[in-house]
Amino acid sequence: MKKFLKEAMRSLLYFVARVAPKTNTAVLRGPSSYEDNSIAIYLGLLSRPVKSIVWVVNDPQILPPIDLGRNVRLVKRGGFLDVYYSVTARFLFLTYEHYLRKTPPSQISVNLWHGVPLKAIGKMVGSEGRADDFLVATSDFTRPIYAKAFGMHEDQCIITGQARTDRMFDLDRQALWQRAFPDQPVPEKVYFWLPTFRLTKHVKEQRDGKAMGNIFNCSDFSEDLFNSHLAENNAVCLVKPHPATPQESLKNKSNIHYIDEAWLIKHRLTLYQLTGAVDCLISDISSIIVDFMLLNRPVILLFEDMKEFEGNRGFSLNPITDYLPAKVAHNFQSFMIELALVQNGQDPYAEKRRALKKLFFKYDDANASQRILDYAFKKLLP
Repeated sequence: MKKFLKEAMRSLLYFVARVAPKTNTAVLRGPSSYEDNSIAIYLGLLSRPVKSIVWVVNDPQILPPIDLGRNVRLVKRGGFLDVYYSVTARFLFLTYEHYLRKTPPSQISVNLWHGVPLKAIGKMVGSEGRADDFLVATSDFTRPIYAKAFGMHEDQCIITGQARTDRMFDLDRQALWQRAFPDQPVPEKVYFWLPTFRLTKHVKEQRDGKAMGNIFNCSDFSEDLFNSHLAENNAVCLVKPHPATPQESLKNKSNIHYIDEAWLIKHRLTLYQLTGAVDCLISDISSIIVDFMLLNRPVILLFEDMKEFEGNRGFSLNPITDYLPAKVAHNFQSFMIELALVQNGQDPYAEKRRALKKLFFKYDDANASQRILDYAFKKLLP
């Protein structure tokens, strides 16, 4: 019954979108209020012929970490205006799921998505496909992966690069530290840790890997030893847990700082600005490790439950280790060995990283958002 009502509502909204007059408006809608895809597209739209920009956010009272023009309106996610502009705007720029699975010919819908999929996503894990006008891809290699994940034709997948990676070229470590920690000296190295979440909502609340009891997804992880190593080497690690991970018990240490979306907004930073300013990225299977290859800097991978993850969620590429930019550490000891290599200036995986960068990316510049907008406006005015 629930599925029937959902499909009935979707059909009604599609009918309304088909008959409603369109305004020269662009809608930005992502999984969080001010994620980098939306920001990069917004900045690109400032020089394009649109009358107004509507930004769908969780709380319109919270402003973004950038200045807004007068033609921008913030509307609450799930509210009436969210629906109204979704059916009346000429352009939809979407980074995540949307209740309109397809749009009429009078609208131009661009699926920006949020990363090169290493994990199985979309139709690979039983979700619905989409029928957008365009789906952003990064290379000839990733195009069929995106097409399979969303059930779209490959010729709808435009090789432009991802808008969000434009933001990685904004800041360096010095600029980051002056903005985030102006009263503290700049450390010798800054690490950024982005662990992934271990729950798949699409498959009956299936757990992707194992429950480790900590946000680092490592059963024998020692936060104290990690912090001591950082302190001894004049290094700092910023850790941003997945938004769905409980964070009440997380406490900063001398050289480990836990951050979230509110912290980023407070310091007028975005995730990808921060990512572009660090010396090394630490993660397990987050798509950001692919994006980080654009910068040709070291990556450390700690992925204890890789086999369990593969058996549950699965990967879009196999064997997954062939497509990862570093050796995978499976416990705390092997992680510390990889950390020491980076701290000492060694980069044993540089050659593999460069080869993978060529495979995953056609472009390595900060102009992806402009290429995406070129496609969108060319469709409007061929």
